[in-house]
Amino acid sequence: MRTLGWIAVFLFAVLPCRSQQTLREQLRSAGIPQDSFSETQLNRPVDGSGAKDNQFIYFVFILRTNDGMLTGFPQVVRYDTSKGALLRAEVKPEDHDLCCGSPEGIDLIDDYLLLYFHFNPSAASVLVLDSELKLVDTLYGFGMERVAPNEVVFTENMVHFAAVHQERQQWVNFSTGASLEVYPLRNDALRNQFDSDHEKKAPEVCKQSEDLCNGGEFDEGCTFLGGDGKGKFALDCGRSASYQPKEGQGPAVYASDDAIYIYARNAKGWEYCEQAITEDEAKQLDNAKEHPYESVKNRCVPSLPVVPDSSTSDLSPFPAPSHRK
Repeated sequence: MRTLGWIAVFLFAVLPCRSQQTLREQLRSAGIPQDSFSETQLNRPVDGSGAKDNQFIYFVFILRTNDGMLTGFPQVVRYDTSKGALLRAEVKPEDHDLCCGSPEGIDLIDDYLLLYFHFNPSAASVLVLDSELKLVDTLYGFGMERVAPNEVVFTENMVHFAAVHQERQQWVNFSTGASLEVYPLRNDALRNQFDSDHEKKAPEVCKQSEDLCNGGEFDEGCTFLGGDGKGKFALDCGRSASYQPKEGQGPAVYASDDAIYIYARNAKGWEYCEQAITEDEAKQLDNAKEHPYESVKNRCVPSLPVVPDSSTSDLSPFPAPSHRK
């Protein structure tokens, strides 16, 4: 089973911002002038996160009340170090109940700024802003990986305290608002085979109580293996079924498998291919210091249509993929 990934920072140096500092302290730490903020604002405690590239310093923050509660909408600042120009914006989330907790990071994906906010250890809210700091999209997930200009693949949010975690992977084009779930897949031969076979391998205790074996469900997790930067990319997805030997004991795995999935887009849309791999190879790929795309890109030729399997989508309380029309 994969360890859940977290936020990938591509182009930025992360700035040292700490919660419970005042806005004045955090702006000073980020290197952003304070002239356009009032004394009242500067003296308020905030939770913030900052980052910078060669030209801009970015900072996002949410105010805290005197008793430590987050309050109000996220505020984002962009400071142009070459021109001395500062742009500020208040960002109103599409659904305030699902965003936003403490800011946890900032990322730049080509033409778009991504603001990450905490929800729980298995969930995050991501506000996508354009060059004018206007909200253009909201993503409910984490582990953003760039696969083409203004396009990413990421892991959708899950319920943190759940018997099983079945990851769902989603592709999004920020420029057009198009999106598609690319894993799990309908008619996936390897996944369907595992779904059929793992129950046959279940220990006797599972026949006595399905609750001890998670009702026959299994964990799934994917690792991004890289891509060509033009839309073709690869995932390593693993599945594992477990049971609880005795009350109070941790889970024991009784069946598992791993497979490489390679995706490509053509005139017909997204297509994929898959190849089973051993657990040892999966560990090597997942632990590689750099994305091992070059070593797997020719394992198979994508030719099967990408059709999402929605059977596990109800395991998440977050909205299904829905983007700009």
